[in-house]
Amino acid sequence: MLNHVLSLTSLSIILLAYPVTVLSDYIFTAPPRESMERGIEIYKPIADYLTRTTGEKFTYRHPQNWSDYSKGMQNHEFDMAFDGPHFVSWRIKNINHDTIAKLPQLHIWRVIARRDNDQVNSVDDLVGRKVCAPKSPNFGMLTMMSHFSNPDKQPVHIVTKGWKDGFNGVVLEKCEAAVLPKTNHRKFDPQLSETKAIHTHLPYPNQAFTLGPRITPDIKMKIQKNLLSEDGQVALSKLRDRFTRGAKLVSAENEEYEGISMVLKRAGNFLAENE
Repeated sequence: MLNHVLSLTSLSIILLAYPVTVLSDYIFTAPPRESMERGIEIYKPIADYLTRTTGEKFTYRHPQNWSDYSKGMQNHEFDMAFDGPHFVSWRIKNINHDTIAKLPQLHIWRVIARRDNDQVNSVDDLVGRKVCAPKSPNFGMLTMMSHFSNPDKQPVHIVTKGWKDGFNGVVLEKCEAAVLPKTNHRKFDPQLSETKAIHTHLPYPNQAFTLGPRITPDIKMKIQKNLLSEDGQVALSKLRDRFTRGAKLVSAENEEYEGISMVLKRAGNFLAENE
């Protein structure tokens, strides 16, 4: 009897010393577009809010770089992610994610050139010419490059660090064209006094949240409801300031993102092996 009591006491001590790991520990991430400090500022409040309101543990993980992000996505390391339509589409198709909420505005890309450049009037004129765009796997860059199926007849990609960098590259004649969101083009050149639009892509749905298969349908519904509530929109406030000028997120459906992941075929640093 004494030995039995001692065994139970020893077991209790061991359990106190080594707490049982919670199985429902979900990893939330977003692309490494910001510094780690800025990423934590924007996304950690969302993970903390979901932890408080769902009874599950959500942890924000900031990826080291794009390679880390791409590999982690393809290795099913992320239970929740917020990023561009091409990645949203890829996860829905290939690793059984579901989208729940998106930025409300449509995502429209423009290809621009200098207003006085008579040699460049359409995307067909860009073969062999310098085009400013962010590095792969940026959605705008991949969308623009998807127009060119022949690798021997395509633009020369000049990597830029931001949309204003690309716009300035055109104005200063470092590039003959650049790809950027339509909203940014309007912001940088509202009167079209310096540039012209040579192509405007059809609208895409915008950046969105997806949830992976480890999260049950009931919890997914709870997360969606909570994120889109008034309190949820407050938790999303840093993200909304960053991407929507404060506009509230709205619900999203998987079907909206069908086929968009095809642009990842042009991304040498994202091995879309299941496409």
